[in-house]
Amino acid sequence: MTQRGTNSRYLEFQYSQPDRLRIRRETHAQFSDRSGDGFLLWTLSHLAAEQGDLVLDAGCGPGIYHPFLQERGVRVVAIDYSLGMVRAAAESASELSLDVHACRARIESLPLADGSCDRAMANHMLYHVPDIKTALLELRRVLKPGGRVVMATASRDYCRIWQDLHDAAARKLGYQPARSVVARFSPDHIELVREVFPSAEVFEFEDAFRFPAAEPALRYYASAMVDGIENAPPDGRHRGPLISEMEKSLRRIIQREGELVIPKSSALFVADK
Repeated sequence: MTQRGTNSRYLEFQYSQPDRLRIRRETHAQFSDRSGDGFLLWTLSHLAAEQGDLVLDAGCGPGIYHPFLQERGVRVVAIDYSLGMVRAAAESASELSLDVHACRARIESLPLADGSCDRAMANHMLYHVPDIKTALLELRRVLKPGGRVVMATASRDYCRIWQDLHDAAARKLGYQPARSVVARFSPDHIELVREVFPSAEVFEFEDAFRFPAAEPALRYYASAMVDGIENAPPDGRHRGPLISEMEKSLRRIIQREGELVIPKSSALFVADK
């Protein structure tokens, strides 16, 4: 059975429009210990792109890295499986006059020549890819000798508290919770990465959500995690009851502890060709 996080129909639902992704980005920006653009700038410091470089942004989403890359004087080729994300990235590039060429493509079959890119990124997207090894080989193929790739993902215990609360709520309502998709590509997969990029290293970015009230936490939960059950009803009737159960749990924690703190550290694979 295809896992929810790699199912093409579910991914199209999640990313056909930027609204659900925007909710998650806004929540990270407003309720993180390390708020602002710190993670993006930290990632780009490891990418170490130089003026004139051609940078591949695989799984570009709406293009949140692109303004920062423009400041470094680089050119960007942005690809995403979702046509909605490609459109959002292209519209943003047009509005900001960025040197970005956005197109729809799969990372397992990149529309680029061998050795054509100086740098490549695949951030928080490889756990959605059905064939991760092929994706890694494609990233290596399009890199120039001496080129660098960075691949951000979640840490081993990313949002574990949240996941445990969701699993308990799902079982209470008679649903089977699904395995978290981020487990498909975590720091534990360093040996897989080194099969393709022997020089790969892993770096950690420690962070946590800190919610003073349940509402913003529920908004984030409803944007994606609520669908983390096996054989989710296509009409979405599971969402209301799950959100209600999660609200009760979150309010109890906040009433008891004064706030809801959820560790959410990220990891970054960095490798040179």
